[in-house]
Parts: sequence; C-alpha cells; structure tokens
Amino acid sequence: MWPFSNAYPEVRVSDIQDEYDYIIVGGGTAGCVLANRLSAIPRTTVLLVERGPLADSWASRVPLFSSDFASNGSRTQLRTTEHQPETGHSYELLNGSALGGSTRVNQMIYTRGLKAEYDMWKASGCPGWGWNDVKASFLKSEKCLDAGADSDVHGTLGVCFRLTLCCFVFTKVLVRTIDACEDIGLPKVDDVNSPTHPAIGCGLLHFTRDQNQHRHSTYRAFLPKDLALSRRQNLHIVTNAIVEKVQIEKHSDKLVARGIDLVSRSGKEMKSVAARKEIILCAGPFGSPHILMLSGVGPADHLKEHGIAVVKDLPAVGSNLEDHFGVSIAYRVPMAHSLVALEKRPWIFFIELFRYLFYGTGMLLAPVLQLAIFASTLLLDHQGLPQKGNANVLPDIEIMPMAYDSGNSTNFDKSTGVYSFLNVLLRPKSKGTVRLSSSDPNAALRIDPRYLSNPADWAPLRASLRLTLRIADGMRKHGYALDNMQVPQGEDDESLDNFIRRRNRTAYHYSSTCRMAPKEDASGGGGVVDPQLKVFGVEGLRVADSSVFTWVLGAHLQAPTVCVAERCAEMVVEERSMKE
Repeated sequence: MWPFSNAYPEVRVSDIQDEYDYIIVGGGTAGCVLANRLSAIPRTTVLLVERGPLADSWASRVPLFSSDFASNGSRTQLRTTEHQPETGHSYELLNGSALGGSTRVNQMIYTRGLKAEYDMWKASGCPGWGWNDVKASFLKSEKCLDAGADSDVHGTLGVCFRLTLCCFVFTKVLVRTIDACEDIGLPKVDDVNSPTHPAIGCGLLHFTRDQNQHRHSTYRAFLPKDLALSRRQNLHIVTNAIVEKVQIEKHSDKLVARGIDLVSRSGKEMKSVAARKEIILCAGPFGSPHILMLSGVGPADHLKEHGIAVVKDLPAVGSNLEDHFGVSIAYRVPMAHSLVALEKRPWIFFIELFRYLFYGTGMLLAPVLQLAIFASTLLLDHQGLPQKGNANVLPDIEIMPMAYDSGNSTNFDKSTGVYSFLNVLLRPKSKGTVRLSSSDPNAALRIDPRYLSNPADWAPLRASLRLTLRIADGMRKHGYALDNMQVPQGEDDESLDNFIRRRNRTAYHYSSTCRMAPKEDASGGGGVVDPQLKVFGVEGLRVADSSVFTWVLGAHLQAPTVCVAERCAEMVVEERSMKE
C-alpha cells in the first residue's frame, strides 16, 4: 500500500451491523460477483463474509507466481480425502481461501463448455439454464481484449472480467504439439469458447489477465479497491471470519432463513447477523454443503449422528460430488523448454523476471497450461487415433500439455526439462460425498470422491492415454525429441490400468454437492436447489457456486461459476422488482 493511500475497506466482525438486506457467505469466485451486483441496487445493504484473508500483494497478481495449487499458502485451503480403494491412496484437495477464492490461485483459464451441455442441463428439468438463457450472463461480465474477437462469442463491453488469448511461451514444443495433433486428425480450433466447436481438436486458451498482464481474479475484477471504497456505506466486506450456521426459523408452516452466526478466525469476536431479504451461500462445493449441514439441512441420519437437530431432511446435501480426474504422461525435454529451468537455473529466473517487469512477456506471463486438446473417445479407434463419426457428440476427455510434471510428483529428476500431458476425464460417472466429522465448524470434513468407483470411467482414460502416445509419436516425426520419463509399459488394458492407478491426480474441479434439480427427490441423485437456486424447503436461502451444477461441466469451472453468480443476481433483482 502506498503511503497516504486508503486501505482496502475491510470490516471487523465486531463492527458488523445487526441487519443487512442480503448476506453473502463466501467471498470467492461467485461471492465477489454477487457482492458487486447486489450492492449496485439503490438503497440496498450487503454483507460479504469470507473465510480467508485479503492477501493482496504484487506476487499474488503475477500469473505464474500465483498459479500455485501445490502449496498450502495464505490463499489456499487444504483438505484430505478418505482412502480411495481404486487407486490405493488419499488425495490432497485444494481450493482458494482468500477474497476471490480459487480465482486467486487457479490457472486463470476461461472456458465455458459447449452449447449442448447447457441445453442438456435445461432438458434435465432446469428451465433457465439452456445456452440461450445463460449466454448473455457469460457476455455481461466479459471484456475480451483480443483484437478481432467475435462479438457474438465474446463480450467486449463488460467492465469486469478481462480476457486475453494465450501467448506462446514455450514456442517450439507447443508448435510441435499442434503440428502432431493436426497430422493425426485433431484440427486446430480458432476459438475454444465457440459454443459450437467440434467434438475433437486443439486450441489456444483464453485467460483472465488484465491489460497490465496481471491475474484478473474475481476480487480484482468485481471488487477492486476503488469500487469497494465507493460502496463502503452499503457493502461491508469481512475477511478471516467463519460462518458457523444459518439461523433457520419455523414461521407458520414454513422454514425461513433469518440470519447467520459467525466468528472471527481468531475466535475472539462473535456476531449474529440478520438478513432482511436473503442469504446466499457461495462457499464452494465443500463449504456450502458444510454450512447447510451445520445448520440442520442435510441427510437426517447423518445430522443426528453428530447431534445436530434436523431442520430439513435433504439427502442430496453433500452427495453427488464430482471432479475431473487426471492421469499424467511425462517426457524429458531440453531444459529451456520447461518451467523446471526457473527452479534449477537461477539466472533464467532473473532474466524472465526482467522480461515480465519491463516488457510484459516471458515465462512469468503465462500459467503452466496454454493449449487444450479435446476429444470424444467415441471417435477414437483402438490405437487412439481420431476417426470420422457423429459430430454432435460431446468431448469426454481433455489433454492438457504442460511444461512441467503434471503428475504432482515430488521425486522426479530435475536435472532435465519436463513436458507432460495431463489426461482429464471430463464426464466422470463416479460420484462421491462430503460429510461431517463433527458438529464443530472448524473440524475437517470427511471427503470421499470415490474416484474410478464406476467402471465406466476407465475406458475413456485408456483411450486418452493412447491418444497422448500418438501425439508424442507425431512430435517425434516432426523432429522433436521426447525422451520417455513416465509412460505406460504397454498399451494393453492391463498396462494402462496399472499406469492410471500410479500416475493420477485431481484437476481441482469439484462440483455438484448442492446440485440443481427439478425437485429434491428427483431421479439421478435428487437436488438441493431448484432452478432459481433456492434451497428446497427453506425460504430466503439460495446457493450460488459450482456446487449447484447438475453434473460437472466439461470445462474449467471459473467461467461457469461466474455465470451462475450472474444468473443468481439477475434472479434476485427480478424477483425483488416483482414484489416492490
């Protein structure tokens, strides 16, 4: 903070007012969007409560420095899963825990998913969530900075989210990857965010970077300091505070959310706050079901097990957990073509720092992922090669080339550069659970993703690995030397399955633990919220984050989560205008 400048307007727990029109629980990806939109309504008061800190610094805005899910720093929260029988070990699950949530630490990738996905969402019994319904919500907040951006595909007038197309950092290896893809029948797609791009191909990614080449998180985009200062009379932002429960009362024959109980992270300050209109949970796919269960909303038997009075028996709370599961193949490459160089060769780090500071270029400008390869495994033959087929099928795998070891290995040889391909299952059939370990809000959750528990998840991963091996073959044909580092011993099912068990990880794309459905006992797992994002059976309570996805979308979840928040704000405003 520069001398004599105003600090970011955070409010202490002890200084919170007794009552607000809207209370937003969770200042992450979705919460910052909602706080912006709702506080813009005249004569409206909003309280935003975030568990993590502000944690704003220069380094937290540098794309590569801040794209770090691999450490439990000040902007992340670490959770550990239950032991997974299919893979033989547990997993560390991380999410952002600061104002801006996971957009403070993610890869900044902006992908929406295909038009057909949203139309399927609508067809599942959720009106208002088809592509034609959500398109405007995507474009509303987007300001695409790329020259020649298609205004029918990208927003160019939005004042919040700024998008830039990926720039090549590791040019030679990426060009050879694209060449190999095109040779085997994976065409280069001009815009991976086109709602009608084919089911098979490759393309450069869009990132949420601003015009200064800084990370553009939802905190920086929707709640920058100038805006927060200008609204400090009606928008109160509280960080480092834990919401212990939502106060739900019975009024006549209805359950109504009246307020929240919260406590500072230090435990020294406590407060009960009332909501005149609504409470909106934006605490994420782990936090939102956690708060609901602590509030007595969830599977009745599970709540009773922990001595929590059942307010509303809602079995789907904390169920239907989905995640994009990944398997990594890695190769040795020249050190200059890999991010390992920054760690092993200090002079390269200082050169790249100079390039970023003075020219806005170089390795620090881009996160580790720049290119996406996607395919429907229905269109791959037994060797992994693309075949012509039904163009209307959806991709079920994404291959992410990265200039480091995407297998999260800590003991790989760092004397050479590494280039890897993370094979990600976009449409998993396996579903897990989020459960309480205690009624204490600070106690760790019991998270069981049940990775690969559904046998249908194995075949697409095998096909993806075979496709990756064909891409590597193609790169070698173009004269690029790839030396095997972590590859399957064979291409038969048994060899590939052994490799899958050994080289797997999460892609950090958790969803659906408060899933949307037409009713709470709907087929396919039941629901927690209706298409208006309202919690079944409790008035004045909504959920708006990635936990409401009916299933995990075949995209990186930053953009769809922002869209959910935009849709929620629109619904709140529309409903309010009808009442007034």
